[in-house]
Amino acid sequence: MPEVSIIVAAYNGERFIKEALESLLSQTFSDFEIVVVDDGSTDSTAEIVKSFEDERIRYFYKENSGNQAIPRNYGIKKAQGEYIALCDQDDLWYPEKLEKQLGNKPGKNVGIIVTSADIVDEKGKRVGVRYVPEGYMDSAESFEMLLDEDFITSCSAIIPRKILDEVGLLDEKLRGNDDYDMWLRITKKYGVYGISESLCAWRRSEKAFSHDMSRIFLENEKIFKTLKANNKAAEELIEKGKNKNLVRLFVAYVKEKKYDEAKQVLPKIKPFEGLRKVKIVIKIFKVSPSMARTALIAVGQLKNKS
Repeated sequence: MPEVSIIVAAYNGERFIKEALESLLSQTFSDFEIVVVDDGSTDSTAEIVKSFEDERIRYFYKENSGNQAIPRNYGIKKAQGEYIALCDQDDLWYPEKLEKQLGNKPGKNVGIIVTSADIVDEKGKRVGVRYVPEGYMDSAESFEMLLDEDFITSCSAIIPRKILDEVGLLDEKLRGNDDYDMWLRITKKYGVYGISESLCAWRRSEKAFSHDMSRIFLENEKIFKTLKANNKAAEELIEKGKNKNLVRLFVAYVKEKKYDEAKQVLPKIKPFEGLRKVKIVIKIFKVSPSMARTALIAVGQLKNKS
């Protein structure tokens, strides 16, 4: 049996999937399988995958679901490895990723091994990085960090299969943030081991779900509604994360010029201690004062005196 199963959920991925698979096959650590789940593609995805003459690639076709959690879960159920990793059809792994992550095999209290990830555009140009701190973060610290912001890129994570057997697979009722929900469920019990070196690249497409920010924060609301705290401190952290997500939803609506929706969100936001209106937006989103004022003026929370 392979040590690692890499799950590649694909849908009409002919543009990038060849490059993605080549990056996986170039790993310096070779004891893995690639489980490609074709979610009803109508392009040449199947032909491209089958053109690889490597017995480590296993291809499965299923009818289209329209939800990435479903083919991901299908692949996990077919997986044979001790560790599970995710790689979308347009993401890339750097050659030493598995070797360096498995060199830090988790102890009993580690649920996820994660690395920093480069962010690249559709042409492969690096446009940013999602950074994770080096070393072990215990359950409480990891959970708190995730409530503040999802710092784990799905293509960078490796999860012991036994952890998924315990906490459950991806929630198929969620769309686009199914991995975030899973990270939260894992870190309620287990810590995270971080490698600060970027060992993969997450491709951010202009047409991707992740580019439609208001939809992401709306989906995150579903997660926060189901999160349960086992103590007062956790309850306060969840409420803080829920409130911050509402602020982000508000600003996303403003940026998308969905002002009626933004007005509906604003009354739900609880005041942040020590911050007022413009200062809230500046601190959380790291935008300029003028941009913050423009956002608040647009939803009638400040008077335009200019």
